[in-house]
Amino acid sequence: MTLPTTSSTEPDPAPRAGGPALGRRAMIAGAGVAAIGAVAACGGGGSSTTAGGGQAQTGDAPEGSPGTVLGPASAVPVGGGAIYADAQVVVTQPQQGTFTGLSAICPHQGCTVSQVTDGQIVCPCHNSRFSLDGAVVDGPAQRPLDPRQVTVADGSITLA
Repeated sequence: MTLPTTSSTEPDPAPRAGGPALGRRAMIAGAGVAAIGAVAACGGGGSSTTAGGGQAQTGDAPEGSPGTVLGPASAVPVGGGAIYADAQVVVTQPQQGTFTGLSAICPHQGCTVSQVTDGQIVCPCHNSRFSLDGAVVDGPAQRPLDPRQVTVADGSITLA
């Protein structure tokens, strides 16, 4: 039994009207390049946003890891709080000497809260508001801010 063979002298089929045809290999290679670009654009762990909005590389420890010194306890007013965006943490002081650590990431859509004002933590994206203990005061957020353990020693707040 003999199998039919194709002649190598046959011309290549003409490309479709409307422009040159892309071969399967070219399309797969292009998709791979696009995927690599998308992963690079998303960034990796170990970086944090700077005040100017860019990405700043951190040291060996990821942002917000245990042992990270956030700042002086004196920076957190009684009845208010301070946001440590690089560590993604909010520290509040509902009453003198009581410090509460919370995630600075809003559970609604993942925005970073922007301010602590009038005894409430405010998310700028959709105006969700949280009490100083992280409970939802006003939505659209449906659940509280996640707790973060903090310690205060020698006048400094540190993630535990």
